[in-house]
Amino acid sequence: MKDVHQQLQPLQQLIIAYASRADRARYAFLFALDGRFAEIIRSTTETLIGQMKLTWWRDNLTKAAADRPLGEPLVQQLNMLEAQVIDLQPLFALLDGWEVMLDDFPWDDRLFDQYAEGRGEGFFGFALNGVSNLQEPQKQLAKAWALWDFARHCSDHDMRQSAFDRCGQLVRDAAPVKFDRTGRPLSILCQLIERDVRLNELTADIYTPSIAGKIIWHGITGR
Repeated sequence: MKDVHQQLQPLQQLIIAYASRADRARYAFLFALDGRFAEIIRSTTETLIGQMKLTWWRDNLTKAAADRPLGEPLVQQLNMLEAQVIDLQPLFALLDGWEVMLDDFPWDDRLFDQYAEGRGEGFFGFALNGVSNLQEPQKQLAKAWALWDFARHCSDHDMRQSAFDRCGQLVRDAAPVKFDRTGRPLSILCQLIERDVRLNELTADIYTPSIAGKIIWHGITGR
């Protein structure tokens, strides 16, 4: 798992530290794979090339472990997790969400919804070992997270604002949500989202001593 952890940002490593020991490998893989998809989108200048790279991952998700290529740490981690009877189905939804990013801006409601549902529910669903395990308010926050993260990294002002507005509406409309110990990293992410929505602005740097302190407190206490 060391190679996978090296692919993570410091904030992600801090968040994963508050997952239960049994869940840390799954979260490390999830953050790293989501980051790999993000890098594919960032580096893509031609839609066909981006589609081919995402299709490579889609194909390998459908293969038996013995038929997957060697030498890729994320594939090795995938094989290990699959051997633990972890549901891989949410990763197809995650891929679907990222594939929407290959569409040109601006987006209409349909594309925003497809992206948020795919990436958000795929990410949260894999974290909780199955989309069917997500309650409706958790699905709302999953989509809000996807839109929040999109807004944080989007350079197009209008698209960024539209994503953040949609995120805020989902957060305000969601019923109160509690995550069990398995979902503690997701609960931390939701706290970061809710903070920005409450302030009505996207925090430029979310890895400050002050925010890290709040993450640590929530990670330990759940409050």
